[in-house]
Amino acid sequence: MTEYVAEETWKRLFGRRRRRRCKLLAQTAGAVLAGKQMLHGLVGAVAAWLASLFGGDRVVQSIARQLASNIPLPPDAKMVATARGLQVIGVLLCLFNGDDLRRCQCFIDLALEEAKTQVKKILLAAMENWTALAWFPASPAVAERGIYGMYGSTGGH
Repeated sequence: MTEYVAEETWKRLFGRRRRRRCKLLAQTAGAVLAGKQMLHGLVGAVAAWLASLFGGDRVVQSIARQLASNIPLPPDAKMVATARGLQVIGVLLCLFNGDDLRRCQCFIDLALEEAKTQVKKILLAAMENWTALAWFPASPAVAERGIYGMYGSTGGH
């Protein structure tokens, strides 16, 4: 990260008044991702407008809007990387502060997005071939919760 953020900025970030910064980093990351969506919407609106100028009916305008809105744009990767970088820095701040990660907004946002991605992969694997679910083994904690859920928290039979 030091090749992308000046050393002086790092020092200031981890200096005084760092408690609220995770939440601010999380909000900024969310705004960057929302801006990406807005940019796609704007490009789609321009494409639909151009289609109407050339005599395109509503269907042609709709196709132009949807294509332009859904095709990745050159700044997409940078915007996502920026948002994820802000979230990672927020997690580092929380760790540095000794905060509970379950209350770290950057960690929560990052974990939820990662979980969504992983769940989509699992669902796609299940739709293609149920045996492909073996590629996604459960963690020991999940198995342990299953046992205790069946036998109660004491582990008795």
